[in-house]
Amino acid sequence: MTHTGPDRLVETARFRAAFRQVPAPVAIILVPGGPAGVTGLTCTSATSLSGEPPMAMVGIDQKTGLAALAQQAGRFSINYLAADRATWAQAFAARGRHLDELAAAVIAGHTTVPTLATGTTAVLECRTTTVHPGGDHFILCGEVLHTRAQTDAPPLLYLGGRYGSFQPTPH
Repeated sequence: MTHTGPDRLVETARFRAAFRQVPAPVAIILVPGGPAGVTGLTCTSATSLSGEPPMAMVGIDQKTGLAALAQQAGRFSINYLAADRATWAQAFAARGRHLDELAAAVIAGHTTVPTLATGTTAVLECRTTTVHPGGDHFILCGEVLHTRAQTDAPPLLYLGGRYGSFQPTPH
């Protein structure tokens, strides 16, 4: 379908250039299953969805197969990385490469879903509720069953194709 006039969709390159200017938290999404028993990927589109009931949502590239695994397993975790874990983000972004060295960092969470033991600012353990199509991605939604937070670690952010951190201004 071709769009013309004011309702025409923006070109993909312009869309991506705009979002490169929006800082995003960096999370590793973990799901039970796959050849190693745990499958994970780096994500910059994980956020809250609802306060009542507590829900979160994640945008997942359809090519990864992670949304289907999360549906089958019925659970997934969102592990927001601390600023000093950019190497972990890069390893999980490599779609399976270099994950052996991170295996020791993955533990069973409170609800038995795989989580990262350290290196996070927050961890959300979720029960998969729905998966919706969204262009070339799936929107994975889940009810949050358990959380863990470390408030003294600055978060890892992604902006302009680079990793960095957030330093709040003094009160």
